[in-house]
Amino acid sequence: MRNRSMNKQYHFSVEGYNEKWYLEHLKKLINTSAQKNYSVDFDIKIDKSPKSRMKSLTKPVFGHGKIQVYHFADYESNEKNHQQQFHSILDELKEIKQKHSNYKFHLGYSNFAFELWLLLHKNYNFAPMSHRKDYIAPINEAYETNFIRMKDNKRKKPFDNLLTKINLQDVKNAINRAENIRPSLEKNGNTSVEYKGFRYFRENPDLTIHECIKKILEDCGLFSDK
Repeated sequence: MRNRSMNKQYHFSVEGYNEKWYLEHLKKLINTSAQKNYSVDFDIKIDKSPKSRMKSLTKPVFGHGKIQVYHFADYESNEKNHQQQFHSILDELKEIKQKHSNYKFHLGYSNFAFELWLLLHKNYNFAPMSHRKDYIAPINEAYETNFIRMKDNKRKKPFDNLLTKINLQDVKNAINRAENIRPSLEKNGNTSVEYKGFRYFRENPDLTIHECIKKILEDCGLFSDK
């Protein structure tokens, strides 16, 4: 039995406005769906630090309750500085898990960029890229945009235009495509990295954002593997 009068709240920390705008669009898609069991409320903050984001949230009143937070981050490249930046995020997530039991953080990461997740909404074969900027051409092809540089899609108006071309079925398709990426990497002989209890691939493409989005759609009765 559906209870559309009830809201489920989700907390996010994201690296930039693209992720924030995407989540706001997803919220709208869920809340306007006639098939949803619940409406959603997204609390989104641009914050690259999980610990900083944790401090901005109120602890649950009851000891058995946990605040669930989805943290979106990029593994930008295999360069040392980018590895260190990514590992510092995982360090913080590990510390939160060990010392702050009232919070449960879920990592949604992209290798190399959030654009990978956007491309998976369309008929994209997730070919490996050698650099973040290589996503510009397939984004333009998939969404009929005319971005020249990565930062061109950081402006709200052109990015909003891109988002109008994403519907709820596209999101479900993106989840299904994303779930095929790691088996493909492993089939090609790539090995994942284990760090502080988190698993990721240094090879592009890879991501876990779809795991976060899938959980939300499942909660709302909008996604099923059956």
